[in-house]
Amino acid sequence: MKRRDIQPIYAETYRRRQTTKKVVFGIFLLILIVILGLFIARWHEKQQLSKYPIKGVSINQTNGYIDFESLKNDGISFVYLKATQGATYTDDSFQSNFERSQGSQLPIGVYHYFSFTSSPTAQFKNFVRTVQDNTGSLPICVTVQYYGTYGEDNVHWKSVRHDLTVLIKRLHSYYKRPIVISASRSILDHLHFQATAKRQFWPTDAPLGTPNGDATFIQVTQKQDFKLDKQIVFLPMSVFNGDRVKWHRYLD
Repeated sequence: MKRRDIQPIYAETYRRRQTTKKVVFGIFLLILIVILGLFIARWHEKQQLSKYPIKGVSINQTNGYIDFESLKNDGISFVYLKATQGATYTDDSFQSNFERSQGSQLPIGVYHYFSFTSSPTAQFKNFVRTVQDNTGSLPICVTVQYYGTYGEDNVHWKSVRHDLTVLIKRLHSYYKRPIVISASRSILDHLHFQATAKRQFWPTDAPLGTPNGDATFIQVTQKQDFKLDKQIVFLPMSVFNGDRVKWHRYLD
């Protein structure tokens, strides 16, 4: 009768320990690679961001009280304030934000959130009624984003192009100011507009460091942390697509 090869108990225990060590080491190595990858990505992001010295933020009523002087001290060079949306909505903090922003001497702009269902005339009247002459010194911004059940496949782009064109023309004619359209690259492509001095682009998803010759502003992130009055506030941050010399020429 053939004798069975019986392994000592400690040998099995040793193999299990070795297997456990390998698994733990593998997990540790994976975590280390992930952390290193995040560090490299963060470093690359900072390197790209350093090429755009002019940074700004967008503010609406959900952000609460904002100290504009603190923003300025934190390196912010311009601010956009939400004023209206569609035909009836107004931002509750617009007037107070605009009044307090004037003391900071920051370049200020205002923006309107475009509605796919309201007429351009009704949206224009809502904007003028709310903003009056408090448009700041920057181009008026019209933000075009999907909302509710609207998406790329169920937006009637021909109607949107028409209504947006009418709204932009009326705003430009009334205020004698350029208009900048804030939207994703996909939406900008659907609009079939060309960027001009009077009708500028503000892409919300264009990677920094890539050719963005038609962009005036570029959104960097939806949530950038700022320490204001000993509190952390998260705000959408964008950059001006140019250096300081170009920025001063733009303001002039």
